[in-house]
Amino acid sequence: MTRFLCHLAATAAVACFPLAAATSALAVAAPKCDQSQTTHCVSGSPHCDVNWSRNVWTGECHPQPALPDWYVVRPAYAPPYAPVDVPPPPPPPPWATHMQPRWDEGSQRWFWAGV
Repeated sequence: MTRFLCHLAATAAVACFPLAAATSALAVAAPKCDQSQTTHCVSGSPHCDVNWSRNVWTGECHPQPALPDWYVVRPAYAPPYAPVDVPPPPPPPPWATHMQPRWDEGSQRWFWAGV
């Protein structure tokens, strides 16, 4: 059994060497994007704009596509599981000075929860 495990470990180690060499070669050869260039990436330049996508094989940089007309941006106060048309949380009542508003998914309303 130990002979089998040693043979398996040696085979796995030998198989990983080409993969590690290819990965390090791609990391060294990957071009970096110049922000003044909107169509391609230039080696040795500063990195791409963080909001742009980059094709690592061709070195091209492209801006993100525009949002579709049907997409509605969620309000900043709305939690990720609330509907898009959620109303803003109400002002705190006098008894809720140390509480925070929370959205209740079941009743579709805001409630006050302790911190």
